[in-house]
Amino acid sequence: MDQKKALDERIKLFDDAVRMEQKPKRVPFVTNDAFWRYYDLGYTLSDALMDKQKIEDANIEFQKRYQFDAMLDIGDRNPLIMTRSLGNFEYQINDENNTLMLAEQNHFHEDDYDSFIKNPLKTLWENVIPRKYTYFKNGMSLQTLQNTLGEFLAYDQSIQRTNQRLASECGVPPLFDPLNGARIYPAFEALYNFLRGMKGLSRDLRKIPEKVLAFNEVYHNTFVKGLVDGIKHTDSPSSAFTVFTIMLSENMINPKQFEKFFWPQFKELADKVVETNGTMFVLSEGSFKHVSEYLQELPKGHFCFYVEMDDIFETRKQLPNLCLWGGLPVSLISRGTKQECIDYTKRVIDEVGRDGGLILCTDKFTSHPSDCNRENLLAISEFIHNYQ
Repeated sequence: MDQKKALDERIKLFDDAVRMEQKPKRVPFVTNDAFWRYYDLGYTLSDALMDKQKIEDANIEFQKRYQFDAMLDIGDRNPLIMTRSLGNFEYQINDENNTLMLAEQNHFHEDDYDSFIKNPLKTLWENVIPRKYTYFKNGMSLQTLQNTLGEFLAYDQSIQRTNQRLASECGVPPLFDPLNGARIYPAFEALYNFLRGMKGLSRDLRKIPEKVLAFNEVYHNTFVKGLVDGIKHTDSPSSAFTVFTIMLSENMINPKQFEKFFWPQFKELADKVVETNGTMFVLSEGSFKHVSEYLQELPKGHFCFYVEMDDIFETRKQLPNLCLWGGLPVSLISRGTKQECIDYTKRVIDEVGRDGGLILCTDKFTSHPSDCNRENLLAISEFIHNYQ
C-alpha cells in the first residue's frame, strides 16, 4: 500500500476510535513497548539506549515486524544520551539483569517553594537544574556546554528523523501534533514526576498544602497556559491525537485531593481540547477508578485514557464516553497460546470497542525479555488487521 494512503487511513482509525460516532474500519493497534523491542531485535539496553542510530533503526524494524498503528515511545521516554551529557547519571543500566533503574527524583526541596512562587525561572535555573545536572554549575567550561548542546540537538534531530521515517517508510503517524497541539504536563504532575517525587509531595500535601496550591498556579501560568492557549483546531490532522498528557499522580491522592490539586488545571486543558474539537491521549498509569466520577464529566468524542491496572470491561461500563487504550494482558501475551491470545483479543474488541472507543495494546509496558512472546504478538497483529 502507498505509505501516504496508509498514513491517512491510520489517522482516521484513531479519529473514529476516539470520536465514537461511527464504527471504525478496524480497531487501532498500538505498542506500549519500552525496551522489549531491543531484546527482540538482539540489542542490549546499553547498545540501544546509548546509540542514537540503533534507537532509530530499532523503531523502524519493530514497526515493520508487527505493523502497529502508532508507537507510544520512540526513544524520547528515557533520553539517557542527553541527560548524561550534562552530568545526570541517575538512570542505571544493568545489562545482566535487563533493567533500567532510577531513584526517585527530588531535586526541588521544601524550602524552594517560596522562591519558586516569587520567581519560578530563577529558582529552576539556580537551584533545581544544578542539582539534577551536576555539570551545570559556576565555572562550567565552554566545551562542556557545547558538547551538551550538541548532544541535545543531535538527539532531537534523531527523534524528528524517526517520526519522519515512520511516516514515509511505514505509513505511521506520530502520537501527537506538534504544530496544532502539544505534549503538556499539568503542574501537579510536574511536581510529582520531576521535582518532589511521591515521598516529598505526599509530605507536602499534609504539611504545606497551601504552598502546593500556590506552586500549581505559578507553574501553570508560567509554563503550561501558553501551551494550552496555543492548541488550535485543524481540519486535516497529521497525528493520532492533538494533545498528549499524563495522569500518574492520581495513584497517590484521594478523590478530594484530586479535585483540589489536579483537576482544575487538567480541566482547563480538557476544555481547550473540546473547544478546538481536538483529541487527547492521557497516559494514566496505575488505577483511576477512585476518581472516575470526575472523568465522567468529560464529553464524548475527545479523550482516550490508558487503562493499566483497572479492569477494562468494568472501566467501559463506568466511563462510556471515553476511548480506552489497553486491553491485552502482558501475562497472557507472554505465556499464553496463540489461540488464547486471539480469543481474548476478539473478546476485548467485541465487548469494549466493536463500534469505537478502543485502542488495543498491552496493559503494561513491555520492558523485560519475558514480557512478550514474538509469535503471540504477530498472531494478535494479524488478527486485528483482518477483524472488521
